[in-house]
Amino acid sequence: MRSDSDKIEGALPRPPPETDAAQESRGAWLLALGASLIYVSTWGLLSSYGTYQSYYETTILADESTNAIAWIGTAEALLLILGGVVTGPIYDAGYVREMLWVGSLLTVLGVMMLSLSTEYYQIMLAQGVAVGIGSGIVYPPSITLVAATFGSKYRGLAVSFATCGTAIGGIMFPIVLDRLLPSLGFAWATRVLGLMTLAGLFMGLALILPRIPETKLESATAARRRLADLGALTEPVFVVMCLGVFFLWIAYWVPFFLIPTYAEFGLGASSSLAFCLLVVANASGIPGRFLAVLVIPYVGNAGGMVAFGGLSAVVIFGWAAVHNTAGFIAWSVASGLVLAPLAVFQLTIVPQLTPRGGAVGTRMGMSLASAGLGVLVGVPASTALINTETGEFWKMQVFIGRCMVVGTLLLAFVWWRL
Repeated sequence: MRSDSDKIEGALPRPPPETDAAQESRGAWLLALGASLIYVSTWGLLSSYGTYQSYYETTILADESTNAIAWIGTAEALLLILGGVVTGPIYDAGYVREMLWVGSLLTVLGVMMLSLSTEYYQIMLAQGVAVGIGSGIVYPPSITLVAATFGSKYRGLAVSFATCGTAIGGIMFPIVLDRLLPSLGFAWATRVLGLMTLAGLFMGLALILPRIPETKLESATAARRRLADLGALTEPVFVVMCLGVFFLWIAYWVPFFLIPTYAEFGLGASSSLAFCLLVVANASGIPGRFLAVLVIPYVGNAGGMVAFGGLSAVVIFGWAAVHNTAGFIAWSVASGLVLAPLAVFQLTIVPQLTPRGGAVGTRMGMSLASAGLGVLVGVPASTALINTETGEFWKMQVFIGRCMVVGTLLLAFVWWRL
């Protein structure tokens, strides 16, 4: 039986012969740094949406329901995640530079247009649609290049390093908004975020573009890359994995969207403290991602996902028992620590379920589609279960806790079969 690393190595695009010697080269890690900067400006923006959710509820969208406002972040998350599905054939056709440029420009345009928005539909189009689509175009080629450049020995570490940009952005953006909103107002504070996004994306491009291979795939090869691998639907293990990811992602983004809302309306904390708690959760996600790297050699990708899925379920159910600010600070640390590794495992488990020579990109897209559908269900359903006027959140907490349990049990089946 082949080891996990052999399976992953056989499924991912094979690096050029000199890659093994270049694993520790400066160029390879600069590529990972560039991907991390792109993650700061895409996933980092999304992970800080809870700041906007709380701000919208009390200011420019105060007349809208919590559920309606949450649809903005849901649209951004859904389009960002599904970007990994639909951009795969374009990447395989060799249009990597074009994707990086178009996605970067559309993301920055969306943030800048958000600064001019005052109505719900304007915010939805700018933040939900433009930023979501732009981010969904620019991040997939960056992380795919990292996965293809590094071999099995360092791939997990490189992917974890790149995805740490999510947590870094989730730290920076809420702090900037908290400091600038009172003095500059929404429009100029958002423009500052737009300039930060512009800087992060263009620095990332400066590191990535010189390291993109010049060759393009032949059109016949690219044509074989499809959005879905129907054969995978006949494999019980892969289907159960996708179902597990669906249930896990119903719950995954809800805390990051609602931590400030719960702090402010459930505990009576100030808006400044509410923003800081989101920063705390995102910051604890950095060591959480590297925990995934430490766990994989001992229990594998599926085993790690089961372990942290179970821990996440315990932490989420424990949320219902938190009734003071001190306890919620500790809970925010714990949630970021146990939830963050799930995003790493999702990227590393799919190649293990792909036959040697199979289209790992296609199956990765199917897994991402499952996650996107989970977000589409989870965030709106969760916000519909809360009542900010009475401070009632327990229904939402029980709902996402149960979904996390179901997802973990499904992944336990995958672990058993592997």
